[in-house]
Amino acid sequence: MTLWDKLGMDDKLVKVLQEIPPGPDAPEFGPAYVTIHQLAVELDQRFPEVRQQLDVPLGGGATRHAGLVELLGTELVDKIKRYGDVYPIEAAQLSSVRFRELRLRGPGGRDLVGAAKRDLPLIRLRPQG
Repeated sequence: MTLWDKLGMDDKLVKVLQEIPPGPDAPEFGPAYVTIHQLAVELDQRFPEVRQQLDVPLGGGATRHAGLVELLGTELVDKIKRYGDVYPIEAAQLSSVRFRELRLRGPGGRDLVGAAKRDLPLIRLRPQG
């Protein structure tokens, strides 16, 4: 059993995503997408023990790459590819085409994402139906 399984990460992520409201102007689009960075912050706010058990910072950096953001991204992409439509979470990409800068600020005003040089993963609950 992996640490991901021991921590019940799939259930925790589904719970976090269930608590994110759909967009008020387009409920017919289904559950709202969040960036992997927003998901990491929301997970950390609700389940701080996860990051403590994994012994990782919230975001990575130039010197320490394996933050919660990167671990979530890697694991979720793997699970979504492996399980496809059966997995309750889906992903999409926000293209970096013509983006010069995109900033997301986390708790305490700290930048979570600076200038994006690659596509940004977007995550949401898979719509039912």
